Amino acid sequence: MNQAMSLPDLFVAVWPIIFTVDLSRYLIAAGLLVIILAIFSGPLASRRIQTRKASGPDIRREVLYSLSTALIFSLVGFALYAGNQHGLFRIYGGELPNGFRILLEFAAIVVLHDAYFYWAHRAMHTRWLFRRIHRLHHQSNTPTPWAAYAFSPGEAIVEAGILPLAALALPMHELTVFLFVTHMILRNVVGHAGVELFPHWWLGIPVLRRFTTTIHHDLHHSHGNANFGLYFVWWDRLMKTEHPDYAERFEASTQASRPHNSSNGRS
Repeated sequence: MNQAMSLPDLFVAVWPIIFTVDLSRYLIAAGLLVIILAIFSGPLASRRIQTRKASGPDIRREVLYSLSTALIFSLVGFALYAGNQHGLFRIYGGELPNGFRILLEFAAIVVLHDAYFYWAHRAMHTRWLFRRIHRLHHQSNTPTPWAAYAFSPGEAIVEAGILPLAALALPMHELTVFLFVTHMILRNVVGHAGVELFPHWWLGIPVLRRFTTTIHHDLHHSHGNANFGLYFVWWDRLMKTEHPDYAERFEASTQASRPHNSSNGRS
């Protein structure tokens, strides 16, 4: 039926739904984390990464530009939907494949996105692109969950590019796309939480320490030219762009949550 519709009719029928879903995903993820951080502000006080707190104007700017980003994401999402109707992309629906295939598709797009983000992010830190595209995001020196999508329009277009590129290269079920964009916003709000949410033993486990923590991205906001990765630390380590104090800062932030052992003289 959609193939028989004109593009304007298809836009009127489909784009509002995509925009509502994109906007709701941001508001729910960021809003819930803000509420959780407020409820547990006492126990989490020792895990605050920076002593400075975001101001009211900071938060208003983050929300305003995140709303702009949701609009741009939805327009790109509509272009992806319309193109897929004409066989330009490899997103498929219908009966669910087995769970292993969904897991493989999800893992493939997450790894691809991490590489895409790292190199696009580094490019946006070159002087010309930083001034014109990326500077706005770095106005959040002390980020909050509301900063998750606080991009300039140019950066929002760059960030949105991963899905069309992935859909050209990888066959993905519609469920995989949903899981990916949900994972993306959840990891994004956690990375901008301003409070270390990962347990103290995280970096002690070889598999887990390959995943970024809140401090990993917070150090990028406070220091600029380090920690460009999104989901994993391997590109930063390979390219020697990981902040040298990352592990030490993580240890210091999570130290208070470690269980004390009275038998070794600690209190």
